[in-house]
Amino acid sequence: MADLSVPEVDGPSSSRSEDKGQFGVALEPEVVKICGFAILVGLVGGFVAQGLLELIYLFTNIFFYGRFSFALTYPAHNHLHLWVVLIPPIGGLVVGLLIYFFEPTLKGHGIPEAMEAVLFGHSRMRSRVAVLKPLATALAIGTGGPFGAEGPIIQTGGALGSLLGQALGLSPYYRRVLLASGAAAGMAATFSAPLAGVLVAVELLLFELRARSFIPVALASVVATGVRVHFVGWKPLFPMPEFKITGTNELWLFAVLGLLMGIVGLIMIRVLSWLEDFFDNLPIPYAAIWSPFIGAVILGIIGYFCPQVFGTSYDTIRDMLNDRLTAGNLAGIGFAKFWALVISLGSGTTGGVFAPSLVVGGGLGAVFGMGCQHIFPQLVSDPAFYSLAAMAGVFGGIARAPFTSIVFLAELSHNPNSLLPLILCVMVSDGVVRLLSRDSIMTVKLVKRGLIILQDYSVPVLMRARVDQVMRKEFQVLDGDQELRAVIQKLPDGHLDFIPVLDEDGELKGIVEAHDLLRIDPPDHHFTIKELAHQDYVVAYPGDSVDRVHRNMMLKNVENVVVLESKKSQKPVGIVRARDILELRRWLLEEEKGEQRSAHES
Repeated sequence: MADLSVPEVDGPSSSRSEDKGQFGVALEPEVVKICGFAILVGLVGGFVAQGLLELIYLFTNIFFYGRFSFALTYPAHNHLHLWVVLIPPIGGLVVGLLIYFFEPTLKGHGIPEAMEAVLFGHSRMRSRVAVLKPLATALAIGTGGPFGAEGPIIQTGGALGSLLGQALGLSPYYRRVLLASGAAAGMAATFSAPLAGVLVAVELLLFELRARSFIPVALASVVATGVRVHFVGWKPLFPMPEFKITGTNELWLFAVLGLLMGIVGLIMIRVLSWLEDFFDNLPIPYAAIWSPFIGAVILGIIGYFCPQVFGTSYDTIRDMLNDRLTAGNLAGIGFAKFWALVISLGSGTTGGVFAPSLVVGGGLGAVFGMGCQHIFPQLVSDPAFYSLAAMAGVFGGIARAPFTSIVFLAELSHNPNSLLPLILCVMVSDGVVRLLSRDSIMTVKLVKRGLIILQDYSVPVLMRARVDQVMRKEFQVLDGDQELRAVIQKLPDGHLDFIPVLDEDGELKGIVEAHDLLRIDPPDHHFTIKELAHQDYVVAYPGDSVDRVHRNMMLKNVENVVVLESKKSQKPVGIVRARDILELRRWLLEEEKGEQRSAHES
């Protein structure tokens, strides 16, 4: 038996440098095909989004104005007076019937259901979702539901991508990419916000930022935006002035605003969670049908006193961003929209939370800006600027999607000067909500079902480490021509790892483990080591990532790795066991604890 002491490896091996520039190394060729499918999903998703908006306009015209028309209109300007209280229950009852008899996942604002399909359902969504979700959403919003169309469009687009992936027989991962592509297309096509579409897919569905996923998603988002531009042009959905802060001293007001919007977002999450439990546990027969109806009745009463809560409220958002409302109106609309949203959504109907959160934040933010302008007239630029920042702050906090929120409002404002206040307000709001709430409005429902949802993501430790950082450099090797009897006599006491078997040129021929050496009975049989050697291992090179090696181990279902000097030299320079890879996780925990200890000591 020979002992082989291996010198330390200081950097990536030469074999790693040989990989550079090779086709398909940095990006799998299969992604090219997936990009083609994503473009198709984006195209269809863009048309579906436009169709859903048209359907909402149709139902709004029918129920609030008694006319068959696809013209853009809003229910806030109706003349039904007290009769308006009867309109929302119609939609609530129909949606309840669809949920109870056809598709339970229609319930809610859509994104949690898409998240569940991605994380726990192998990215499979049923075909009926793609058909019934737009219909149910159009009915709910068209009869006054205080929702946005973006959440259901995201779920619908995701369903289209999932269905295409299933039809093509794609792997669960690429079904997930197409699902996220459809979701991004839905978001982008609703607001002409392609970058926000990409980020909503990354932050709420993909939980990763890798080329093989975000390139197809980005292409789908661009194509869907193109469809939107084809129908309505490049004009912004919410035209507004070009905001600009008076100076850096004004930023502290946006930080205070972020703190307040974080508290508002936290209250929204808690109240919605409580109302969902309340309506789910109503002691009445067929609660899934009647709960949306009851919520819609309450909505009708709120809407009678404050008609701006009905529908998507896009017209109200425009008024907020252009200083067209008084402080009293702003506060009243924000307060009424808050309760209209949580009651309607908590009762089990369908609709998105993005647009209503903009109304809630926009109303309260504008009031805050007006108050600050009264106290600090030289410091405050424009109360509508605070409305814009508060819109981003509320959604960023409740959805735990801060980058989506920042970029979305920046894209809507078409104003780069808004970025600094937006970032500050959103990050403070997001920090407040994360500090005080484990769950977001997107995950609270899923957590109640016993699912573990983490909306944070980082580069896995396995992808940050190289094999030469975990391999054992001191190990034993065996000559394949040695007899078993001679080897056993020289075996050291104690635990033995697997042992590489070499030929006369010192190159790898296989491995043996301790149980291989002891399973021959009697042990003085003239077996040679090469007769016992087997191939239950994977080959790696010092510069390989641990993640790639670990994937190969799982695919081959082995626990042993032999690290070779290079592809040209089959000389072993290290060995790795599965437990060595698990040590990486312990190192990471120790690193984080060390940072925490240092912070406490300082």
